[in-house]
Amino acid sequence: MGVLNWIAVHRPAILEHITVITGSSVGAINGCFLASRGLTPDAVLELEDLWANLEIGGVLTFSTLHAARIFGAGARRLVARHGHSPATGFFETSRFEQLVRDAVLWDRIPDLVRQGRFDSVAVTATEIGSGGTHIFADHRHDMPAPRWPHDRSLIGHTARIRLEHVLASASIPFLFPPVRIGDFWYTDGGLRQNTPLSPALRLGADRLLVVALAARSARVEVPGVFPGLGQLLGKLFNSLFLDRMAWDLDRLDRINDLLTAGTRLYGTEFIPKLQSELGRFGRRPYDIVRYVSIRPGADVGMMAARVLREPHRMHTVMSGPMRSMLASDNLASADAASFVLFDGAFARDLMSLGMQDAAASATQLDSLLD
Repeated sequence: MGVLNWIAVHRPAILEHITVITGSSVGAINGCFLASRGLTPDAVLELEDLWANLEIGGVLTFSTLHAARIFGAGARRLVARHGHSPATGFFETSRFEQLVRDAVLWDRIPDLVRQGRFDSVAVTATEIGSGGTHIFADHRHDMPAPRWPHDRSLIGHTARIRLEHVLASASIPFLFPPVRIGDFWYTDGGLRQNTPLSPALRLGADRLLVVALAARSARVEVPGVFPGLGQLLGKLFNSLFLDRMAWDLDRLDRINDLLTAGTRLYGTEFIPKLQSELGRFGRRPYDIVRYVSIRPGADVGMMAARVLREPHRMHTVMSGPMRSMLASDNLASADAASFVLFDGAFARDLMSLGMQDAAASATQLDSLLD
């Protein structure tokens, strides 16, 4: 939101040029909020205000009842008493769900697509049974749903984006309950598609603005000291939700470099001829895709740890179970906390950082308008 705030104030024309919005996890929440308001500068500032005034106690609470149900189901199976695993998570999320329900103007998304403001608005979720990524897209009637004929793990659906799609996309495994859509159960879309570049391209984007969440950090831990279960959980979340993005951008760079080199060697006919030949194999015709990727200039986990060290800055006082679950053993870092610390103090720190990172990328952002 800090990145988009800087753009809304200093480069609002970029927002006007964005016609495809894709998001996973919290990106699905932000994307649908902004899409439902036309992705205007005022919409960006409105969403920034919502984040800045969040109170974690008013959004999430640790549920001992839900935790008991989860552990109880596992214990029953250990003693051969069969039972179904409950569709729940460690957090009680009814207030979180209400927040998302009230924040997004759900009927406006299809209206703005039909009116031509957007070509498509899409969110991704992970189907638990197969582990595949399902992309739910509200798109122009004259364009097909996104298809990946050579990758069966990606499945596109034409859909009117509703609350359940966004909740499914943002359902962090074990912490939030899975969400049922039709006959299938879904969890966080970031497991396989944290930064949905491929859906954006399949839906017609020819330039990309990527707001990433993984910093290039060289964190040094205290040698000989076990960092704690909080950090272990945080590393697991990082590997699931963040590492794929770097791989996707690297692949995009390789394709761009290959096409650029081919054009230099064989002339301007190289790309059209390559596209024609790829079409014979049923492949999508590759083209050079310019992009700007803005990622945090500081370690987000460390920022969360600092907020937890300074509870007087937070809007609410966390309960003992909640604080114990979010904090690492020594509070040296709190990667896991950074995924669920829905508090205005942490949000303001992140948005301030995002504004700085966007300002430092001003030249690259200008290239999107060339």
